[in-house]
Amino acid sequence: SLAIPAPSIFLVPPYPSSHDDPMYISCTAPEDFLGANFTLFQGGEVVQLLQAPSNQSGVTFNVTSEAAGGDFRCQYGVLGEHSQPQLSDLSQPARVSFPVPTWIMVLSLSLAGAVLLLTGLVAVAVVVRKGNGAAGSPSCSVFLFRLLRQGLTV
Repeated sequence: SLAIPAPSIFLVPPYPSSHDDPMYISCTAPEDFLGANFTLFQGGEVVQLLQAPSNQSGVTFNVTSEAAGGDFRCQYGVLGEHSQPQLSDLSQPARVSFPVPTWIMVLSLSLAGAVLLLTGLVAVAVVVRKGNGAAGSPSCSVFLFRLLRQGLTV
């Protein structure tokens, strides 16, 4: 038996913006394969099975986002000659990802800003210390250290 062509797969709008949103994934066989049985996979696991109506060559899976992001693929099967079931090749992967929550972005930028501030203050303290010589007063470095410590504990 000849292999039958792989289906096409794509995410249907509206795209999920969080794990609470449903996802709609379309899987379509070539036009002459009507009423096929479709299987949706995530990784190697079967997520859902659907049969296309007898006058259509595709289905739309409604998947809860609890399945999380990742790669989805689909496959279809039809009855071939002598009622032998034939399976298509797997589709290309459809990648589903969710945007990073805003609070994570803010926290990351805050931490990056704190690290940059700390690095800048240490560099200033080192320059001032070297400028004063070995016997110079450490009061500027001590002042910067105390300022930095107070700033990070706020």
